[in-house]
Amino acid sequence: MPDPDPFKPHFRAINSGGKRRGFRLEGVFWKALDAVTRSEGVSVAEYISKLNDVRTGDNGLSSHLRASIMQRVLEQHERLRDRFSKFNSKTIVAACPVPGFIISVDKRILYQNSGFLMYLQTRFTGLDSVEALSNIKLTLESPLIDMIEEMKRDSSRPKYTGFTVGYGERRLRGRLSMALAPDMDDPPAAIAFVSGPA
Repeated sequence: MPDPDPFKPHFRAINSGGKRRGFRLEGVFWKALDAVTRSEGVSVAEYISKLNDVRTGDNGLSSHLRASIMQRVLEQHERLRDRFSKFNSKTIVAACPVPGFIISVDKRILYQNSGFLMYLQTRFTGLDSVEALSNIKLTLESPLIDMIEEMKRDSSRPKYTGFTVGYGERRLRGRLSMALAPDMDDPPAAIAFVSGPA
């Protein structure tokens, strides 16, 4: 069982490059080192031996090891961030053939696809400008903050709720299928797709 304190130093002796070397690293560094070496397909001993071969400067091997681990973790983080930025919530909503939008926990529509705009324009006359669209009133049957919290706990299933859209004196009712917007957390938001009439 891993130590619950990731900041507590642990000593490990490793046979590397024909030598037995001792390292005292915090638990979080040992855990990261194991992840880095697994992803690179080498053993911890091989990783340390290669690191020692290319090491320059006056820093000790332990210090160089910490910096190397951190550098690898940051590189992996950057790759993941670049990968996910290409498949963000807006891209998903824009590519979807059904009416969809992103709604924040404070009930602002942050983005809508062309399908949702057409959905509204074919049901309400006078919705031909961005200014007119800002006068739309959207009400959900279930509290959005509760649904977002449920989706954070279990993102494997979509949530469903009824909605009402109002424009002037007219009202339109329907059903939404919702999922958490994974790349939006300040404020939290949900992706919503019109899934049918009420």
